[in-house]
Amino acid sequence: MNLIFSLMLALTGLLPIAGMEPAVPEEIEKIDLNLMEKEYAVTFFDLGKGESSIIQGAGGSAIMINTGAAEDYEELKKWLRLYGVKHIDSIILTSSGDGYDGNVKDIVDQYNVARVIAGKGMNEKVNGLLSDFPDIEIDFWNSQSKETFLDEIEIGVLHESEEGEEEGLDLSIKIRNNHLLYVTTSSQIIRNKLLALTPSSVQIVRAPFLAMPLEVAEHLDPHAVILDEHTEKPEQKEMVKKCHELWIEVFNIANQGTISTKFTQANHEIFPIRNFLHTKN
Repeated sequence: MNLIFSLMLALTGLLPIAGMEPAVPEEIEKIDLNLMEKEYAVTFFDLGKGESSIIQGAGGSAIMINTGAAEDYEELKKWLRLYGVKHIDSIILTSSGDGYDGNVKDIVDQYNVARVIAGKGMNEKVNGLLSDFPDIEIDFWNSQSKETFLDEIEIGVLHESEEGEEEGLDLSIKIRNNHLLYVTTSSQIIRNKLLALTPSSVQIVRAPFLAMPLEVAEHLDPHAVILDEHTEKPEQKEMVKKCHELWIEVFNIANQGTISTKFTQANHEIFPIRNFLHTKN
């Protein structure tokens, strides 16, 4: 029997530890985020190889960050269907590797994407990928770029890699009083930039572990850190332990599956979607 789950179920607080369900649970027919006017959601998808996230507003508008690896396409489409995504306004690419832009052509074609944004260092690759779409708007951001999306979401560049650096675009995302960081790179440069931010000014950080050692996590003191690490190293276990002692939640997409964050006008909540399978009774 297929099920339609509402994100409001999570407000019961009954979220047991998830088992080993498939990345896209077959029992779920639809995930209803119950977004009202001026409410938004950011979802970090659990994909086999690459990474992709979607920012949604109440009216059906959506911004995608990265498109996963080529072999993730069918899985990504299933997630988009579950979340009711029928149209994507813009795609932001934070890197030109296959795990980030592997499905950009298919997503542009299937979801009527009007605009693709990438770092200026990705110019040649992105223009080549989208050469069959002459009407699409392509913009290349630099370290000063900042724009407002879906009326209230400000997305800007925290760090844009220079020649000779690890390629990537690190983003600052502000939803009213909530501040998220979407970090792709993991060099000492981005760690220094994170250490230069005002403590406790960031609520959620989505980053590779190498960009979020304990020193950075302690300094930022966010509400939550979201990782996607398939191999857990001893130093990562220690970082997670210390974060819990500091009341910082740590989520690992590779272990806990797709994670949604809902932003109302009053607060925000973070939910591992796989746990919904344990609330159906």
